[in-house]
Amino acid sequence: MACSKVMLGDFPELTYDIIQYFRNDIPTLHSCILVNRFWCQIVIPLLWKDPFSMKNPKNFHFIELYLQKISEKDKTQLNRCGINNNVFPSNTLFNYSNFIKCINTQNMCSTIVNWVETNMTFACSKGRIFLLLIKVFIENKAKLNTFEIEIAYNYHISRKYFNSAFKLILQNPKFINNIKNLNLYFNEEILKHKLDYKFLKCFYYNCNLISLLHIRFSKYESFSHNHMTIENQLSKIINSQKNLKKIVFAHSKYIYGAYILDTSIPLYNIIGGSNNTKPLKIIIFHKIDFRNILRIKEAFEQLSVLESIHILDCLIFNSNFIQQIIDLSKPFKLRSLFIRNEYVFRSEDEDKNLQIESIQLLFQKFGDYLENIGFESIVNCELKYRVLEIINNYCKRIKFFDIYTSSIQKAHIVLDSVKIFGQNLNYLSISAFILYSKDDESMIELFLRLAHVLPCKLEYLNLSCSTEITKSVWEVFLKNLKNIFIKKFLFKISILVDDILPYVKEYFIKENIAEYLAIRGYIEIQVSENNVHRCRKDLFNMTGELKEFESYNIKVKEYNDLYIKAHEFIDEMY
Repeated sequence: MACSKVMLGDFPELTYDIIQYFRNDIPTLHSCILVNRFWCQIVIPLLWKDPFSMKNPKNFHFIELYLQKISEKDKTQLNRCGINNNVFPSNTLFNYSNFIKCINTQNMCSTIVNWVETNMTFACSKGRIFLLLIKVFIENKAKLNTFEIEIAYNYHISRKYFNSAFKLILQNPKFINNIKNLNLYFNEEILKHKLDYKFLKCFYYNCNLISLLHIRFSKYESFSHNHMTIENQLSKIINSQKNLKKIVFAHSKYIYGAYILDTSIPLYNIIGGSNNTKPLKIIIFHKIDFRNILRIKEAFEQLSVLESIHILDCLIFNSNFIQQIIDLSKPFKLRSLFIRNEYVFRSEDEDKNLQIESIQLLFQKFGDYLENIGFESIVNCELKYRVLEIINNYCKRIKFFDIYTSSIQKAHIVLDSVKIFGQNLNYLSISAFILYSKDDESMIELFLRLAHVLPCKLEYLNLSCSTEITKSVWEVFLKNLKNIFIKKFLFKISILVDDILPYVKEYFIKENIAEYLAIRGYIEIQVSENNVHRCRKDLFNMTGELKEFESYNIKVKEYNDLYIKAHEFIDEMY
């Protein structure tokens, strides 16, 4: 394809395609700016599509480039607040405010706060700056693709400016009528400011092309506070869409007993009664309490083209949720199930065997769809391994497996599952806390078996060991990783990094085992003559070692940068 474009002389299109490939690689994009004017014109819009993102390191002076576009009247008002005209650049090469595609209101507010705080003479309201920036984007004909509305905890703007900004947006629908991704975060700040949710009508009056809707609550109070209004507004947004493909219902915090009220998300009322939910293909539930959600069966019966359902850290066992799902007349395409601890929510007289029986019926009927499975570290041990046994019998397509184990015997059961999942398995995370034993032979046997049951190719392997496993065990494990390639290999160990490094160097380099590597362990620091202190250390922060691995084309990263959080993985992959 690229060759044919070159032969046809289609260099501009080809260049654009190449640069798009690097759209999330900020350092490379900065280098591309310097190539020539044409490349610069392609790259600048990519660099300025999400300027408030907290992912990218930055200073905050880019706000001045935006404010340069405000009217003389608005500049006069800012002058009274100590923001003089000499702050604004007299000329800019590009109309940067036209390039913005993504706004997260919390990131935007925190950037404004940082900008004001770095200029101590400014005495301007942060809310006024927020409103002026929205006004600049609208007047310069920016068109958003992603809008994430999150009321910041520490950087909130007053109700007056928040409502004024959305009134302006409502009057200028072109600013948001191309939105594909909408994230609505309901939290305590909304309660504090007594917002009436009128701002949400922007999205059912002016947007009908949303494909991803992410609805997030920080606590159940943020829904139950005015649940009829929220339910009505969300239903209107969903009903107005022509191409809604994916909905995420989430809580940002774990749900504890004190927070659980009689009111929960009315799933059927929000998604079940509309013809416009027919295109819906993906639903993700994250940390949702299903005990109070009614008419689940009716809601799912309405969704005729649903391709995948993902249940992540939800309360499902102590409800009639599973029975309603089993009673469905159409396939329930459960792709992901990450089980959290429900022990604190279970009454003592509840029969645990009923939970096992219901999960067995669920997997007998729909287990062939399951692709991702995980267990929270404190999930009841008996429940975990009974469920795992059922999964081994009915679920043959597992791609992502995340589990915590606490004994050598239980660890062998985990390895049975790894072997059963076979070559379908792409992502594996095993966390272990095994009571210390001087018997290295049993540990060597366990790790030797792990090396032998691993698929020949993995995208991701994370081994997190809270037990002080000896050097000899690691040596045997790494020595037997032959004919295996792991794109991202992570170790979290409870021994000195230096104790494992010689074996990692020898076998990783010799066998070409991994492309990316992260090791988090300990180093020793001599505090005094008779006192040695151990502290956590990443291989990434050991400069000399980092360069040696990179010379063999092994990219060393920080452990947290490579570590995969299940809910982020599912959200990205589906």
